[in-house]
Amino acid sequence: MKLELTQAAIEDLSLIRAYTLEKWGAEQEQAYLDAVWEKFTELQSNPSLGRERSDFFPGCSIVAQGKHMIFFRRQAEVLQIVRVLHGSMDFPRHL
Repeated sequence: MKLELTQAAIEDLSLIRAYTLEKWGAEQEQAYLDAVWEKFTELQSNPSLGRERSDFFPGCSIVAQGKHMIFFRRQAEVLQIVRVLHGSMDFPRHL
């Protein structure tokens, strides 16, 4: 299954990277983003790991990774990462 990130998801990862680097340093920043990418890979192999939440948008599933929630959908043979939002955020506002 092919992995695709929306522009919003790419921007989310950039913000996560900058914040983590500033707050906790390069080693923690790398470890946290590595864990996020590992979760993306895990979802590619098994998208059913996510919890269905079509109330957010059609086909939406979510899964937690660290302090963040990964919002994704499967479209044919593509796993699309839509957003990567901190668990404390107002999800509907950002989706």
